[in-house]
Amino acid sequence: MANMNVDHESLAPTNLRSDEECSRIASPIGSGFRYACLPIPEAERRAVTALRAFDLTLMEITDTRADTQIARRKLDWWRNALHQSCTHHTAEHPILQSLLAAVDRPTLNDLVPYFEARLGAAVVELDYQGFEMQSDLEAYLDASGGAMYRLYARVLQAPQDTHAELGQLGALHHRLFRLTYLGRHVQRGQIYLPAEQLTRSGLTEADFHRPNAPERLAVFLQAELSDIENKQTEAITRLRVITPKPSTFFRAMIALDRAQMALLRRHEAQVLTSRPETTPFTRLVSAWWGSKRPLPKIRTSSST
Repeated sequence: MANMNVDHESLAPTNLRSDEECSRIASPIGSGFRYACLPIPEAERRAVTALRAFDLTLMEITDTRADTQIARRKLDWWRNALHQSCTHHTAEHPILQSLLAAVDRPTLNDLVPYFEARLGAAVVELDYQGFEMQSDLEAYLDASGGAMYRLYARVLQAPQDTHAELGQLGALHHRLFRLTYLGRHVQRGQIYLPAEQLTRSGLTEADFHRPNAPERLAVFLQAELSDIENKQTEAITRLRVITPKPSTFFRAMIALDRAQMALLRRHEAQVLTSRPETTPFTRLVSAWWGSKRPLPKIRTSSST
């Protein structure tokens, strides 16, 4: 169980500075994550923000690497720092300091497998060679977005029987992120769509680099968006059976994803030449309404 009874004396200046650093990384003004965190209690918000800062820090390491060996050493440093934090409950890095101040030891020990999964996903990103099978992609998505949502679930004290569906929603959240930023990732040679899926549509990764890629891949990318939407709907439907009102944080995050999918649909999933993103105001409204309402009842749409 997360320690939700943190007194004000525990908020030493160092921890306050650590919290500020986590907020700077994880929840800048205008971000959907910031708005999703607003309704949750302070200690939970600190823990979730520290976890998100950890996630984004790993993403920065694998996204902006100039030297693979340097990036690999950074990931090794994080693995060792996490081990130190979990074993001795001490930390030097602001993200880990903030996390230790917000989470008790038993909960921290429960988080270890999901930290390891997220680090494993970062190694996959660093050594990216493409995914052959759909199962390979799903394993990566589960170890990245799925692991992060399971981390959030534990510090937010979500009932254990909701963790599987929340993990699935986290994996789909990351898949939506990969689709949204596909144009940028194609330039780096990081195409998350597996060869198996491309082959079924008569495509290869080379087609993403052709001058006519936006036109040639339009129907395929719209179908990918529809599949994400349908799978999210199925996961929400299963979660509603357990509880129609999970944590406000998760309801807000689901609403934010649905707003982003609606925007991509209006743009016909034209993500290779543009990067459609919701406005800060749309994020604020989506997160606010999502946190106030039960999970939506949604009908599955047919694939494009």
